[in-house]
Amino acid sequence: MDLTLTFDAAYAAHAAVVVSTVAESNPGQPLRYWLIAADDVPASSRAALARAAGPHASIEYLKVDTSSVDLPKGNDPVMAYLSPAMYLRLLVPAALPPEVERLLYIDCDTLCTNSLQPLFELDMGGVPLAAVRDPFNRRLYDMGGIPGLGTYEHLDPRKDYFNSGVLLIDVPRWKECEVSEKSLAYLVRHAHESRYPDQDALNYATYDNWLRLPHRWNDLMAWRLEPEFGGKLSDSAILHMAGPVKPWQPGFPKGARRDMYWRHRRSGGLTRTFGR
Repeated sequence: MDLTLTFDAAYAAHAAVVVSTVAESNPGQPLRYWLIAADDVPASSRAALARAAGPHASIEYLKVDTSSVDLPKGNDPVMAYLSPAMYLRLLVPAALPPEVERLLYIDCDTLCTNSLQPLFELDMGGVPLAAVRDPFNRRLYDMGGIPGLGTYEHLDPRKDYFNSGVLLIDVPRWKECEVSEKSLAYLVRHAHESRYPDQDALNYATYDNWLRLPHRWNDLMAWRLEPEFGGKLSDSAILHMAGPVKPWQPGFPKGARRDMYWRHRRSGGLTRTFGR
């Protein structure tokens, strides 16, 4: 299974937690990580991440020209927590070796709680990506709409809008459809006004050309799986703690998700590298 994460120094510890949860939930599976790390990620963090990925994982850091993603984060103060590293995901497909055809991108504020194998067996039907519809912004016109929506006559504002925290990518089709190029061109026009810049851009670039996945593959309402509400985390496969308050922050609710994050953060010597 080929996976990717992109991160800067601020999110390196959380990326290590993600790969640790993937290893635990996919025991014995050969995993190949194709990562893009910002220049501020030190060697010690990279080594800790490799340990967290487990004995069945290989890690390759892709070399990319980041000048094309030297873009603003958007102008919404509520989204100020977003890292500029979010744009790096757009550079991954072009940097991959030719043998990588199916790739899973995962955000650094996620936890894997189940096998990922079904995603690599899924018939994507010729679309460049598969994703989960955003439960809070269900349509292109929600929350004021993606920037420029009214000026693009080919866009139906009522079409579904996906969350980009988990992306199943058909790499050859992504390249054929020029998803990166279209996304970056959109960002040049709109990044300064976007709400969720890379996400808005990907929804524009793959308009009416993506596969909707069940919410378990990017569970943005995973609080419902907390035992106190009668659930269990393994009822989904990827839990996504989107929003400004994360499991590693004091304001995040106590419970199974927070406990799982810190269990993995404390394992494998991650606290020695990254601290608490």
